[in-house]
Amino acid sequence: MMKKTIIRSLLFTVIALSVTQLEAQKLSKKFSFGIGLEGGIVTGVYNDLYGANGGLTLRGSYHVGPGFVTLTSGAIGEIPKSFDGEDLKAAVLIPVRAGYKYIFNDHFFAMGEIGYGSLRTFYTDENDDLQSETSGGFLYCPSVGAQFGTTEISLRYESVSVEKGVTLSSIGLRLGFNF
Repeated sequence: MMKKTIIRSLLFTVIALSVTQLEAQKLSKKFSFGIGLEGGIVTGVYNDLYGANGGLTLRGSYHVGPGFVTLTSGAIGEIPKSFDGEDLKAAVLIPVRAGYKYIFNDHFFAMGEIGYGSLRTFYTDENDDLQSETSGGFLYCPSVGAQFGTTEISLRYESVSVEKGVTLSSIGLRLGFNF
């Protein structure tokens, strides 16, 4: 019994030191690259046409001050709901975002990004007449999260202007892996 307790304690200590060392290496690195899985639910005006979204993003980060300057891009599919029995295709959001990820505790961060979002095969409902178009505009994306070693998880809100005064918004999660 005593032997198992000692082995477990040693194993826990080794894991804790490894995670701490990985975190210290990440904060001491000037540049890092990451890949993230993003997913969420559509909110606001377009939640009657789109229900959920999901995709993959790539992020480059450069260590400046207490955090990282970031540049993020990728592809996020906006999954349509049924509309009067029509067969709708998923819209694709291609975001290009720049921002800053502020590390305010060993593992916790707040981040803000702005940029441009391009939407492909995007549907709008005008007077019960479904229209397909390509659109895009200003995008902003605040988030909060936690990082442990090379893995991070964040809660994020994203909004992109698609028409005059109208936005496609979503709230969701990002699971990222940094190298």
